[in-house]
Amino acid sequence: MSQLIQTLGLSSNDIQLICFPFAGGYSASFRPLHSYLQDYCDLLVVEPPGHGTNRMPLVESLESLVEIYLQALIPKLGKPFVLFGHSMGGLVVYRLAQKLEQQGVFPEALIISAIQPPDIRRKAVTHLDDGAFLDYVIRIGGVPSELVKAREVLEYFLPAFKADFKALETFEHTDYTQLQSPVHIFNGEKDGACMKEAYGWKKWVNQVRFHTFQGGHMFLLSEIEKVAETIQLILTMETAEKELIKA
Repeated sequence: MSQLIQTLGLSSNDIQLICFPFAGGYSASFRPLHSYLQDYCDLLVVEPPGHGTNRMPLVESLESLVEIYLQALIPKLGKPFVLFGHSMGGLVVYRLAQKLEQQGVFPEALIISAIQPPDIRRKAVTHLDDGAFLDYVIRIGGVPSELVKAREVLEYFLPAFKADFKALETFEHTDYTQLQSPVHIFNGEKDGACMKEAYGWKKWVNQVRFHTFQGGHMFLLSEIEKVAETIQLILTMETAEKELIKA
């Protein structure tokens, strides 16, 4: 299980930021974020099965992934923590937080980024041939710009992309338990689908704040400095509010 969750840098801060990647992504996707936040939190990153250096078999079920992450994550929760997930990772964070809260474990906050609410059905695309599937993923902005220009490299990541999209399109929203932890919804202003449905998250969470960034679906990479600044403020704000309540 240790290969599932990795710590970037030294562990020396008072709060953990635990990051879950977008479809096809892996732990290295968060290294740019670490360079901005290393002085403010311990950054833990998920290496999904079959992605990056993780040689576990690919998993095509979001619920199965959440259960795998839950078992790996619980032993690492020795400090206050914030969960952050981008795109597919945002839906993973939502389900993971539901399960944690049901066990009496409450994050300081959740950051759910670039994903529609859980009741929105995702379009089925994994039945397409490889070329048409990759064209679709590129068209919706689900691929970092540097990979779009390197088709042969993108094809190397194809099995991971297909497994992740299969997990998204087969996800069934059956647990309607409202999240009690503070939730922050991140979106890129040019990400039409996510922007259109953003306020639909109000139905599923008790406390929510919305943040909009320049760029499209992959604003996490194109607007990294602004994203890091906002996360830093969230880390500071949520921990300060908890301390005020305790006082």
